Amino acid sequence: MRNSRIKFLQGSLNNPILIKKKENLFYLTGRSFDYRAEEYLLVKPKPINTNQRRINTGVVGFGSGLEQITWAKRSDRFKNIGKYVPKKQTLEVSADFTYGEVEYLKFKNPKLKLKVSLKPSPVDVMRQVKDAQELLNIRKSMQIVGKVFGRVKKELRSRSWTEKGLADFITKTGYKFGAQDISFPAIVASGANAAIPHHVSSAKKLKAGESIIIDFGFKYKNYCSDFTRTVFLKRVPSKLEKAYNQVEKAYNESILFAKAGVKAGDVYKKSVDILADAKLDKYFIHSLGHGTGLEIHELPNLSPGSKEVLKDNMVFSIEPGVYIKGLGGIRIEDLVYLKRGRVQKFIEQATNIRNNIIV
Repeated sequence: MRNSRIKFLQGSLNNPILIKKKENLFYLTGRSFDYRAEEYLLVKPKPINTNQRRINTGVVGFGSGLEQITWAKRSDRFKNIGKYVPKKQTLEVSADFTYGEVEYLKFKNPKLKLKVSLKPSPVDVMRQVKDAQELLNIRKSMQIVGKVFGRVKKELRSRSWTEKGLADFITKTGYKFGAQDISFPAIVASGANAAIPHHVSSAKKLKAGESIIIDFGFKYKNYCSDFTRTVFLKRVPSKLEKAYNQVEKAYNESILFAKAGVKAGDVYKKSVDILADAKLDKYFIHSLGHGTGLEIHELPNLSPGSKEVLKDNMVFSIEPGVYIKGLGGIRIEDLVYLKRGRVQKFIEQATNIRNNIIV
């Protein structure tokens, strides 16, 4: 068990919480769990050391995998959770618990005070700020991305591709460069398809003069990467060139604006204002970015009105884009992190249009 994380969590709690999400279990225990199995971790406030082994009496494991972990006070079956919660305290569970799980707990523990919280789990909040090892894992994941993108550009120069063919090539190449898994299925969207932010790669052939959005990421030691570039074969239509240059400006200005102490929602607004200068803001139809770590989408959210405050060692994407129906789309995305109050990139990959025209 990662004792420092458990103890930090316990110090922030008013009531016991029950943790189910696999990423949060990994974060707290250092162990990966089968997604087909159900495991739960009960964490109570105020850790107590009972002996020289420093067994944390405020932690109890429930489920097939956690039953074998000896660092918890004890392990038990899910139906018995109520007996470990003091009568004057309320057990809190997050919204990722199913209705069936909540009803089962109530049925088996009729005296249990149970609260389903719609707020992010305290563990999700903790995970926003990465430690040195987490940053290293994400950097290595992004380095794999950079190598793959280099190969993609070479392949686009040497032969013709379909969207799906290139997406499959990206996945296979990532594994060759040491990826543990994909962060999400690679997306290649060209022409009119590039105006659909989460297009599913199809049998459409990539053609000269169309924008081609390439969006992919990999996992390294359970940590995700996320990356997008928009490329063109041979030539660029003038309207898309103007849109591309404005998206790149929004990308660059957002990176300069994002600092420790700034609200995430204000960074989003900065990007919108830049796009509005070229009357492109109406084509920006998603948030500016999201946190990334054990999950591809986690806190913080760089979305409209977000009041989350950026802090050092937070990892998040910057990904302005415009999507013009019938014409195409543009998106530029990198994962970045804050160090000494300012944005740092994990890798350097050219964002300017000249370096993303394949000739």
